Amino acid sequence: MKNLMLVLVVIFLSASATVAQERGNRQGAGQNRTPEERAKAEVERLGTALSLNQSQRDSIYKYSLEQTKEQQALFQQGEGDREKRMEQLRSSREKYDTKIKSFLTEDQIKKYEEAQKERTQRRQPRNE
Repeated sequence: MKNLMLVLVVIFLSASATVAQERGNRQGAGQNRTPEERAKAEVERLGTALSLNQSQRDSIYKYSLEQTKEQQALFQQGEGDREKRMEQLRSSREKYDTKIKSFLTEDQIKKYEEAQKERTQRRQPRNE
């Protein structure tokens, strides 16, 4: 009976550790990607949501890659004024949104803005 109980406890702990590890892997997956992988993921996300043509995808990829490298450089600065870096990131994001919209049609811009609002609303609970 003790052996059976011990086996059940080991199975339970093993399953719990596996679930926790998988959850951790999914949450940190975006943080370890290269700028190229992030730009590609952004183009895929936008391509699906906005029905982008190949020219739009290429333009957005180039700009997104540039933007991602800029953001990575800001994060790698490490020490320093956190507020200043956050303001730089906000400014960079606004510039990015403006540039992305320049590649889109009017209908795509509306869809893009709606998607941005939804993303902001989903992030809201995490920031509070």
